[in-house]
Amino acid sequence: MSETLASMRFAVVDTETTGLSPATCSVLQLGIVIVRGDGTIENQFSTYIKRRFWKPGRLGAHHIHGITRRQLRTGISIHEALDRLHTELKTATFVAHNAKFDLGFLRAEAQRCGHPLVINNPICTLTLSRSLDPSKAHPHNLRQLAIRYGITDVPNHDALADAVVTARLLPILLAQANITSAEQIASIALK
Repeated sequence: MSETLASMRFAVVDTETTGLSPATCSVLQLGIVIVRGDGTIENQFSTYIKRRFWKPGRLGAHHIHGITRRQLRTGISIHEALDRLHTELKTATFVAHNAKFDLGFLRAEAQRCGHPLVINNPICTLTLSRSLDPSKAHPHNLRQLAIRYGITDVPNHDALADAVVTARLLPILLAQANITSAEQIASIALK
């Protein structure tokens, strides 16, 4: 018997980072929202990532994300953050807006700290949104997409806030794509 979309669980993830390259930059903040396919948010988690050392200038685009060294000192280690993500992914499907970006950083961080991280069949809401707009008539960045679908309380560049917005968009995009089952979810997973 097929699992219905309403009963499926998704771990909607967002990261804030020091830059754009997973090879040379780091995760500063991790947000995870557990949402069911019907849009019910079950749980939220957010943490800053505490490092043993932050070299001067390594916070990246502070003017964009606003994260301070003081906030980072209140966080947890990247290993602990990846443990939390791993636990959530045991019963939920990974989702992110621009998933390749977040996956690149999470996989690079996992490799650097020797943490096993298995993410099967991730879903990208950016890719899904673009597939629903073949004429390329609309912008697909998270803020514009949210506004287009009536989500107007959209803070910018906070991992948890962005994950919440993505979690709210997910059931809307799935409905527009006529996705109603686990089998169909598998068909839109990133390869």
